[in-house]
Amino acid sequence: MKKFTSNRVISRSRLLAAALALTVFFAANAQGQGRYGNGAELPRWNIKTNLLYDLTGTINLGAEFRVGDRLSLDLPFNYNPFQYADNRKWKHFLFQPELRRWLGDDVFRGHFVGFHAHYAFFNIGNLPKPFSAYMQAHRFEGNAYGAGVSWGHRWNFGSRWGLEATVGVGYIYKDYDVFECGTCGEFIASEQKHYFGPTKVGVSLIFGGGGRKAAPVVEAPRPTPPVYVMPAPPAYEPNLSTSYVIPDVESPKVRSATHTAYLDFEQGRAEIIDNLRNNAAELRRIDEITRGVTRDDNSTVTGVSITGYASPEDTYERNMALSQRRTEAVSGYVNQRHSLPLGVIRASGRGEDWETLDSLVSLSSIPDKGLVLGIIRGGGDADYREEEIKKLSGGATYRRIFDEFYPRLRRTDYRVDYTVAGFSVEEGKQVLRTNPRNLSLNEMYLIANTYEPGSRAFNEVFETAVRMFPTSDVANINAAAAALEGRDLGAATRYLSAVREQTPAYWNNLGVLQWLQGNKQGAADSFSRAGIQSMGNASEVERHFRSLQR
Repeated sequence: MKKFTSNRVISRSRLLAAALALTVFFAANAQGQGRYGNGAELPRWNIKTNLLYDLTGTINLGAEFRVGDRLSLDLPFNYNPFQYADNRKWKHFLFQPELRRWLGDDVFRGHFVGFHAHYAFFNIGNLPKPFSAYMQAHRFEGNAYGAGVSWGHRWNFGSRWGLEATVGVGYIYKDYDVFECGTCGEFIASEQKHYFGPTKVGVSLIFGGGGRKAAPVVEAPRPTPPVYVMPAPPAYEPNLSTSYVIPDVESPKVRSATHTAYLDFEQGRAEIIDNLRNNAAELRRIDEITRGVTRDDNSTVTGVSITGYASPEDTYERNMALSQRRTEAVSGYVNQRHSLPLGVIRASGRGEDWETLDSLVSLSSIPDKGLVLGIIRGGGDADYREEEIKKLSGGATYRRIFDEFYPRLRRTDYRVDYTVAGFSVEEGKQVLRTNPRNLSLNEMYLIANTYEPGSRAFNEVFETAVRMFPTSDVANINAAAAALEGRDLGAATRYLSAVREQTPAYWNNLGVLQWLQGNKQGAADSFSRAGIQSMGNASEVERHFRSLQR
């Protein structure tokens, strides 16, 4: 990673002063320009960059769009991936959308007030003054969420260019881990804090576009004598029908509930400590999944699978044994807390998870990435591979892998397999409201057909079905049919695009969608491909085309 030193950048205080001077200059030159001149373009969108963020070395770019007569939506993104000298970090990603109400007679001119939300993840440490000594001596890695209000002003100094100044205050919830500030600092603690105060500041250079020109004044046309034209008879409007597919009966109804738990153990040990780091939350999630099945009178547990993995910082044999012991500890915890049939739990320790490490490295931008992947994929002894990685860049690459990736390898995959009893239509209506995963597609189809086609209740059943079975062609075809009857063309397009096997019912519903979108010839072709499924629709379309020839 390239590092930046203080003698290779201009003093930030001088750059800040220059930015403020530039703001005053543009503001002074924008006075009296308020409205655009006659015939000038009124922008509908803007691209902008925050000059103050640029001074910190943060890559940032924003887009702002007109969404009403006096409303606009601002979408700024900020990203800093750099690591500076002496292991100083200011890495972060910030997204801070804002809805703005302009106080003048149009958007993108004068004063505005805004409401913004924000989300950021960060990795910062060894910060210089004026930050506190605590922030100089530690590294912080985590997330931040919140919202706030802001005020700002925009000056336009042309039909396209402008300058904007804004400040904001609000609330931030911070959830992060604290580490010692060394290159491979030890984990100290997890912290959550609430903050009220300034949440944004900006001096942004703006370029606008996509505008409309003011209509020029034209001379009124001279009146001409009226000419009577016999109106053409209206074209025949076809009455098109959608296709629903009756789902197969599912027997037995097989379901599973899963969770990946990141439990922490003392080094080299396998005893579960409830109050160690985030263990209480992870164990609570395991309990919730298990109770959700065991306490449901309609469900029968058929198996519980517990699979444990380890990171490769010890020998392969020790990690294999350690993962087995820790998996058995989770199995004992579940067996003690829940009444499960004898022998239903299957616990398996898989040792070092090199496959997941390969995926994590592939998606990263760590130094020596290609060399690391070559070592991982080279096969051979696992301990040898780890030692080879340690040799890269004097150990720096391994330390980063150890800090960023190894904790994600130490995990326990937990899965409860179970079967669900069948339901009558009336029973199914109650289950649909409380636990729709326990219904089959066939049961949902029967429930839907007790309601008036096109009604809200009718459509909601098919929407629930596709939400529970998002990869099912039948669920997507039926949801598309319900959406078409409600003229929700966006939803119908989304559902049909998820269908993998193009059956006659698919082609018929696609033809209805194309007709409603105005693609009449495409609709006729789709009805033809649907065959007997679309005979009625094909006849209706043919009648429409014949009416145009009269």
